[in-house]
Amino acid sequence: MKNQLMLVILLPLLQLAPEYAYAKSDFFNQSYRGWLWFEEKEQENIDDLKQAALDNSHAPTKEEMQQAKHENEEFKEELENLRHMMIRYPDNVNYIRLYKEKEQEMLGGAMVLARNFAMTNFLNPNLADNLKAPQNIYGRNVFKSEKKENDRKIIKSLTTKIELFVFREDNCAHCLLLEKHLESFASKYGFNVEAISKDESQSKYFKTHNNPQITKALNLDVMPTVIAVTKDSSLRFELARGVVSIPDLEDKVLLLAEYLKTNLNKVEQ
Repeated sequence: MKNQLMLVILLPLLQLAPEYAYAKSDFFNQSYRGWLWFEEKEQENIDDLKQAALDNSHAPTKEEMQQAKHENEEFKEELENLRHMMIRYPDNVNYIRLYKEKEQEMLGGAMVLARNFAMTNFLNPNLADNLKAPQNIYGRNVFKSEKKENDRKIIKSLTTKIELFVFREDNCAHCLLLEKHLESFASKYGFNVEAISKDESQSKYFKTHNNPQITKALNLDVMPTVIAVTKDSSLRFELARGVVSIPDLEDKVLLLAEYLKTNLNKVEQ
């Protein structure tokens, strides 16, 4: 009895299976419903539109571009003059109407431009790289998030290549504030920082060396100053002079990373 019941259930499925398998595999080959439909029909239409646009277009000459500029400036001047007339004589309904008509002409042209601008991006996706230059808010947020993470990795990669030194003195009005920001920056990314004093003052945040000779040799007249030195001591760069924020330090270190990328032979590997 059980075997008969199983046959009753399986028989219709077995009868449908070949047709289902054929339909599934044949999807890619059926020009009226598969991939070839798009390739043969829609792509032909798109290519025709592109070709028609190319056939009816040409690179503008210098004279044509200057003429367009002249017409735009005339339009702008007329619109501005009508606006002044409307404001100066608010009781004159005709002046208001003339301004509104001119304004409507401008807005109509702007809508056409926006539509064709979007169509140009659609038909020429290489001109609108939403990966490198996203056009929507969601894409921009993702782009910013990815850039922030990439910048973080770049900055952290320099912790094994450079050391930071902050030059200070006791009567420095901004040394304490700068050192506070620098300490937060160093802790965030893992940089080694030491302070150099020219008057035996001590940093609240960093190990301090009293060495006025170095300060004089580097001709440092402004305190505080932050210097980055490569681990092999072959290169040094000024990162900050006076009070700067953590984002300022991040920007400077990113520039340093970009510079060192092209001078890897000078940096200890």
